Amino acid sequence: MKRASIIKFTNDDRYVIYPINTLKGGGGKASPPYLIEENLTYKEVGEKLLETLEYSITDAPRPLDAKASKKHYLKSIGVKTMKELYDKSLNVGVFTKDGNYYISPSINKGPRQGFHGSTKDRIVISLNSSIDELAAALEEAFDKSS
Repeated sequence: MKRASIIKFTNDDRYVIYPINTLKGGGGKASPPYLIEENLTYKEVGEKLLETLEYSITDAPRPLDAKASKKHYLKSIGVKTMKELYDKSLNVGVFTKDGNYYISPSINKGPRQGFHGSTKDRIVISLNSSIDELAAALEEAFDKSS
């Protein structure tokens, strides 16, 4: 299974795309490389996503210092605080499994509760889908995010 996250800051049309490493015992952790791009088309987002998914690993060790890990994550994506992260941002999570992309829009519940994936709005397309089909699915997921 490969995993990634895409954050879109709606105030400046900035995207942050990064892999998620699946941790031993469950859960996930944001991981480099963190791609920060502006004014992308959904097709370009899809292309960057495909590159990013290749960096996702399973059975990653848990961070020893969660606070330092969170601080590094915020700095890496170009924000200083959790409030800044959740201000005017949308999130879409993507994972691959059983020959499909599972694309989940998120509900932004702010800095205290975070992004919550919406399984009822999840979009499933084949890994064999064209880049245009992936782009359309990503656009639909961002349209469903709030």
